[in-house]
Amino acid sequence: MKYIFVLTLYFIFLTKMLAQEKWDYTWILGYNPNDSIQGYGGTMVNFNTSPPLLSYFPIPVDANNTAQICNREGNLLFFSNGCNIVNSSNQLISNGDQINPGTFHNEWCNTGDDHAYKTYQGMIALPWPEREGQYVMFHLGWFRTDTWPPRTSLRDFYFTRIDMTANNGLGTVLEKNNLLLQDTNLVDNLTAVRHGNGRDWWIVEPSGKSDSIYLYLLTPYGIKGPFIERTGLRMSTRGFNAGQVVFSPDGTKYVRVNAADGVDIFCFDRCRGEFVCGERLPFPGGQDDNICGAAISPSSRYLYISALTKLFQYDLWATDIESSKILIDEYDWFVDTTAGLQTPFYQQMLAPDGKIYMSVPNGTVYFHVIDAPDSAGLHCDFRQHDLRLPTHHGFCVPNFPHFRLYDLPGSPCDSLGIDAPEGYRVLWSPTDAIRLFPNPNVDGQVTVTLPPCAGGRLRIFNMAGALLAAYTIDNDRLFRIDCSGFANGVYIVSFAPADGHKPLSAKLVLGR
Repeated sequence: MKYIFVLTLYFIFLTKMLAQEKWDYTWILGYNPNDSIQGYGGTMVNFNTSPPLLSYFPIPVDANNTAQICNREGNLLFFSNGCNIVNSSNQLISNGDQINPGTFHNEWCNTGDDHAYKTYQGMIALPWPEREGQYVMFHLGWFRTDTWPPRTSLRDFYFTRIDMTANNGLGTVLEKNNLLLQDTNLVDNLTAVRHGNGRDWWIVEPSGKSDSIYLYLLTPYGIKGPFIERTGLRMSTRGFNAGQVVFSPDGTKYVRVNAADGVDIFCFDRCRGEFVCGERLPFPGGQDDNICGAAISPSSRYLYISALTKLFQYDLWATDIESSKILIDEYDWFVDTTAGLQTPFYQQMLAPDGKIYMSVPNGTVYFHVIDAPDSAGLHCDFRQHDLRLPTHHGFCVPNFPHFRLYDLPGSPCDSLGIDAPEGYRVLWSPTDAIRLFPNPNVDGQVTVTLPPCAGGRLRIFNMAGALLAAYTIDNDRLFRIDCSGFANGVYIVSFAPADGHKPLSAKLVLGR
């Protein structure tokens, strides 16, 4: 009985922790030096209130491209500009200097101007699972060869450990600049998504000039990896590519966009850490619209691609995603008179209030806002230069994962007893890449929606594992199967892609 009581307390505590996860509820933006009269310094955006509260926040370093994180109650803990790590009291955390060491740190950081290390999606901070008060920052570092002509590359992938319980809550860096990987073709597209067990984190970093993606797994016991995924879609870029990557809020889709390659959409398996059946769409912008960003609506249905002067919406649930593309708006050529700068479109981030905020690739006092991103077409209510900040900010949005994504109930990896809070439950379907409708089914006529895998084999099994039917698929995305001769019950529909990826499966329920 004693052990049952202890376990009960553990699960009650765990549920409370999950319900309070507000790691991204405070954003820090802006440029140093602090001068509130001229509109420089920091802006704090606090999503603990509705609408979010904007206030002036003096900062000791630039905060235009940062890793940052809050505690579970949504209060800022620390942020980093890639050179130093600063706490919420605007103090350098103990041992928090000399991040990303080397030539570029000396050129960009040790200038007396407190500027930032030049990555645009190259840092991310995560809570360390089951290590209360400890956090891990993953960050990318540049390298330049000594030979002539010099060659610059985003080569070094580091992690840094922070303990915010130390020094009476002011924090300390336990260890920094631990090298995870060296690859001269790393891309400035670093992100993360929670594992299907509801506890661990996948950290995802693409390798350019290839079709490879590196994955690491952050667990209570350390960092595992690298695991290397070959996606079949080759990136032609490396280093800074003026694009962005994003996971859908439900973790089933991974999207990356850059002008050179276009829009890549992958299904993702949070249990196995696998990218499945990638689809490449043409870049929607013009030849000069090479600065671009991406975000996905709270329901995970609508993808937004910003291409400097244009904003597009795609329906990720559509059979033909490219045909679902809608031009939402074009840049209205508004100029920020405080800076004399234009305000076109760049990076995007889905915020805790369910809106998408978009940065400007100039140092202005404006963000664009998609007010209702889960609405189709123009009903999404895109508002240009809608949010006026207390201070100037440009280029980047804070790089957060979707923190309110938890376990995958019923999946093979949902083994820790972690349950998502009410309203955040994501139902499991392996990679969510194969859909059956109607399901449950009464007449036996079933339509199967397949991923863009360039064909494969579709099979139907009963629950005992006996093969009942098999079909060869060419390039169809919709396929009709007749199950009217099957008895009422539960069946497994499995699709094995021709490209060699592991089979994708879904349950079919027949009942008349």
